[in-house]
Amino acid sequence: MNLVAFLSFIFITTYTPGPNNITCASFGMHLGYKQTFSFILGIVAGFFSVMWICVLLSSVLLEVAPFINNYLKYIGAAYILWLAYHTLKASYTSSSEIKELAKFSRGFLLQMVNPKGIFYGMTIFTTFLYNPNKQLLSHAPWIFVLALVCFSSVSVWTLFGNFIQKYMQNRTLKKAINIILSLGLVYTALQIMDFF
Repeated sequence: MNLVAFLSFIFITTYTPGPNNITCASFGMHLGYKQTFSFILGIVAGFFSVMWICVLLSSVLLEVAPFINNYLKYIGAAYILWLAYHTLKASYTSSSEIKELAKFSRGFLLQMVNPKGIFYGMTIFTTFLYNPNKQLLSHAPWIFVLALVCFSSVSVWTLFGNFIQKYMQNRTLKKAINIILSLGLVYTALQIMDFF
């Protein structure tokens, strides 16, 4: 395995804008890190689960049922567009509506339909870490490392959103940020559906 290529892939893919990072930035802006933490834990728990699923299915899924990728693509894109709509309509206070969206279960669910995360895991376990002779548990250390990188990424984006919130009192500026974050999610959804 080329460790430099592997680590580059992990960090570039994890820290670039995607559904997890953009949603966390939005929640960080509106709720702060502490109130977004449950959502972050949901993301990490879901990500951890998805990585195990990817280990189990990496060699079988694409051979037996390649059509599943198309369904995952559209389900994930639809969910991301739903998040984009709610990000766009987000209020400027810590309302119960925003708090409802920032729950553990929402973060966990996002991972189950997040094609970026699923394709990320499938790529890692079919290319960089693929070894049909390895025992299942031999992947555990890598999955823990990937989950820690995921946690650090969504935390950085949440803190960035919180940082923005501290310096913004202008309602128009906040609306512009919501539009930018929503467009980022829309762009992600369109990428997933191969529009770009």
